[in-house]
Order: sequence, then structure tokens, then C-alpha cells
Amino acid sequence: MVPLNIEGSDVVLRGGRDGVRDLFARRVDNCLVTRWEPTPDELKMLNNGGSVELWVWGTHSHPPVMLQTAIHAGDPA
Repeated sequence: MVPLNIEGSDVVLRGGRDGVRDLFARRVDNCLVTRWEPTPDELKMLNNGGSVELWVWGTHSHPPVMLQTAIHAGDPA
């Protein structure tokens, strides 16, 4: 997955090492919302019945998370 800039972003989590990209986020209530785009190979895998995995660093606790789809701003509905 490729991190994208999200409309209204007001937070940047800096990457910079080992090819890690900056992650742009938008604050919504008590959440940080980020946007990701599958690579062509990942999209092919999803279209062939694959699924999305969520990895959370650390093993002592798991924060509440949510995954959903979204139309990019300016994209036709």
C-alpha cells in the first residue's frame, strides 16, 4: 500500500528512514485519518479474493482501529 496525502491533512508523521514515506493525516474527533492506495499488484490480489491485513506495532495493547473505503476528492461517485 502507498500512503497518500489526504484532503484537509493537518498532521504529518515523518518517515524518511529506510524508504519510509511521510504519512499525512487529518484529525477527526479523537482519530487520525490516513489514506492508502493499493499498488497494481495489491489491487490485482484484492480483485482475486485477497484481503487487507492491519499490522499494529507492539504486542502489549491494541488501539481501536477502523478500515473503510473512500472516494478521493474530485473522483466521480
